[in-house]
Amino acid sequence: MDELVRKVYDTIKKSEMICQGDSVIVGVSGGADSVCLLSVLKNLQMSMDLKLTAVHIHHGLRGEAADRDRDFVIQLCQTLHVPCECFQTDIREMAQAQHLSEEEAGRLFRYECFEQVRQQKQASKIAVAHHMDDQAETVLLNLFRGSGLKGMAGIPAVRDVIVRPLLKISRSDIEEYLKKHQIAYRNDATNFETEYTRNRIRLDILPYVTEHINPAAVSHIAETAAIAADICRYIEKQAAAIGRTMIRQVSADDYTVLEIDAAVFINQDIAIQRELLRQVMNRLAGGLKDIQAVHIEMFRELFEGQVGRQVDLPYQLCAKRTYTTVNIFRNQTHTADGILADECPEIKLDEPGKYILTGSKRELCLKIFPVEKNLQIPKKMYTKWFDYDRIKNGLVLRQRRPGDYMMIGGGHKKALRRIFMDDKVPQSDRENLNMLTDGSHVLWIPDIGRLSEYYKITGETKLILSAELKEIEE
Repeated sequence: MDELVRKVYDTIKKSEMICQGDSVIVGVSGGADSVCLLSVLKNLQMSMDLKLTAVHIHHGLRGEAADRDRDFVIQLCQTLHVPCECFQTDIREMAQAQHLSEEEAGRLFRYECFEQVRQQKQASKIAVAHHMDDQAETVLLNLFRGSGLKGMAGIPAVRDVIVRPLLKISRSDIEEYLKKHQIAYRNDATNFETEYTRNRIRLDILPYVTEHINPAAVSHIAETAAIAADICRYIEKQAAAIGRTMIRQVSADDYTVLEIDAAVFINQDIAIQRELLRQVMNRLAGGLKDIQAVHIEMFRELFEGQVGRQVDLPYQLCAKRTYTTVNIFRNQTHTADGILADECPEIKLDEPGKYILTGSKRELCLKIFPVEKNLQIPKKMYTKWFDYDRIKNGLVLRQRRPGDYMMIGGGHKKALRRIFMDDKVPQSDRENLNMLTDGSHVLWIPDIGRLSEYYKITGETKLILSAELKEIEE
């Protein structure tokens, strides 16, 4: 048995992520990682009596290149005698409709398709191709974003029916395996674009660290993640047991309130406190994607705060201090960022012209013109120029939504809520700020003077979008 196949087999058996006779759905993009995963599982198919089905997702983003990826995967599966199911959608359209980033929309669609096929085939597991380098990237990304110990645990090897057999295999070992066995794969050009934060970690940060600090950095980060995961599991069990003694669920009109006994909570170790609050928020919100360490601390500080004090949290959550408890509930009339769902109109800016801001005596004037020599970029607060060709999804004038972000200095992506916090924009003002957007990417917030670095005029700019916000003349 090949050394890499043996290593993956040992991982599978030790964690019991795939059992003898299992039916497994395998996500196959056509890239090196997923092709390696399919090849390894095919090698183990007979000895483990596995039933394999490949699933390929065409996101509708890369034109003919994506078509070639799909055709490659179909041919590969035919060669390996593995059934293949292909799905296709317009992720950009889906992202706009659901107010998500394209990356998040793509992830949701992939796993919906995987689950659909799993149920059709009555399969027990879904195998995806995350590997050791992905683990290191995720840990660093979480660390940079401030997600606490849970983020340090990185990607779990097993989550419900999702399994990751390659999580202890490095990218270099994957590439060596494919080269050794002369197995072809496809390269996705977007993996080499540094517009995305994860790609910057992959292409710039980790190579620098492994070359100049420690060549074993990736494996060390992965080992630390495994230790953090063990600690997290222990703390989760302890916090859940303690939580049953201090949390009471009550109903208030059409929503649920969780009451946490403040005196009992304060006497717990800080690690238990933080994990308990994570579990409470997850219970009400049904997810923790946007929950960061700063939110946990905001919630935790209420237990030492004055009666009546409250904080707004992601996922429409609101926590409030009472005399003996801290209560948390989900406000159903708001979106995840606290914006009224029925008071968040948008104006699609389909062409140059004048657009009146809803509920305002101001208008936004748009012009598009080619670059000429000696053009002077205006320095007025309410007149800005942008590189028109960099706009991907179409311009929309609206207020903030979950997932909004800007590109800041150095090409780094920064969540809009973090920008508001750093700029000390009052919570009450955040709901009413008008902004010029391209999907979830915010170009300009006129009233706080914020611009995305991504759309600035450069030497490569061919067309300029001029946006001027001004009072309507009566």
